[in-house]
Amino acid sequence: MIKKKKNNLHIETLTSHLGKNPIENHGIPSPPVYRTSTILSETMDVYRDKTRKYTYGRNGTPTSDSLTSSIAAIYNAEGCVLAPSGMSAITTSLMSIIKADDHILIPDSVYGSTRRFIIEEFPRLNITYDFYNSRDIENLKTLINNQTKVIYIESPGTYSFEIIDIDKIIRICKEYNLKSIIDNTWATALYFNPINFGVDIVVEAITKYISGHSDIMMGAVVANGENLEAIKRWTKNSGIYVSPDDIYMSLRGLRTLPLRLQKSSENSIAVAKFLETLKEIKFVNHPALEQHPDHRIWKRDFKGASGIFGVEFNDDIPQHVVDQIANNCQIFGIGASWGGYSSLLSTMNISESRKLKSSYVPSGEYLRIYTGSENTEDLIEDLKNGFNSIRKIIKN
Repeated sequence: MIKKKKNNLHIETLTSHLGKNPIENHGIPSPPVYRTSTILSETMDVYRDKTRKYTYGRNGTPTSDSLTSSIAAIYNAEGCVLAPSGMSAITTSLMSIIKADDHILIPDSVYGSTRRFIIEEFPRLNITYDFYNSRDIENLKTLINNQTKVIYIESPGTYSFEIIDIDKIIRICKEYNLKSIIDNTWATALYFNPINFGVDIVVEAITKYISGHSDIMMGAVVANGENLEAIKRWTKNSGIYVSPDDIYMSLRGLRTLPLRLQKSSENSIAVAKFLETLKEIKFVNHPALEQHPDHRIWKRDFKGASGIFGVEFNDDIPQHVVDQIANNCQIFGIGASWGGYSSLLSTMNISESRKLKSSYVPSGEYLRIYTGSENTEDLIEDLKNGFNSIRKIIKN
């Protein structure tokens, strides 16, 4: 709890203090976990009063308010709505503001599950779509038609880490009166705040950095004004609900977000620079490195880098050799997701989820790397051991 509200507090301070109300909670700093469906009323008149703040468990409690108000505050937004997963937050943002006969533009580097939802569900809803190249914003304008309502953004792009020029996108949205939605999971509000750039709706997977411990599935949708009201309407009508225990744990994770994100970022940059020195690697795909094609845009718009990036191997390195690297690492686990405290490796076939010929697709094998909170030297040594194991195979 911040005793006196100050508008100039840094986001690291806000994450430590938001969502607390000890004065109404017997002096206890952490908010209680309200597990309930029914909320009782003193009288029938009170029960019929639909303006009450809390009317039914699914529609919100002080527990959920603690987390939503905190996330809204670090984004400097009017409000936030929770969803039971990051993917659910994405579908909530889309279904809140688009309808039959609308058209939407999607980056070709979009998250695979978002891509699947659009391809499999939009046709039966009579919603049309086109994919655009994240690095060719001028061509994006040629895809806009009279039915276009939304430009969806993901920056960096999933797997391939393209950084979109947000300024150009927002100028186009204003010119054509379009809504903008962004998946901001990679950077979080600490390293990039889309609201400040004029983006209408922000989606973040709480599953990743906010919860931070790889044991919770949750998402958040952040917005202002009519967009926020539309999101709240869809959430209420679709029956979306999040467990109060998961909310409490995510709020606890939020307290240490700046520290965990900083360590994850430092590890990723150190590991990425080490990988740049290896003869087996063709390209280290990390926006914070100067060789990245979009490094200039990243440096202009972002305050920091996430812990996840990709590496492209030389064309003569086959998949079974890359698999051997992962198999011989002792610290890096093999698995999907990221944002937790432990480091991960996973192979990626980007070509399976790209439509445009102009999109970036690695010619060699591709490995996605996530660095958690471990000691930097240990992570590098672990990868050294993995690469040493393949050198023996290559020689033989």
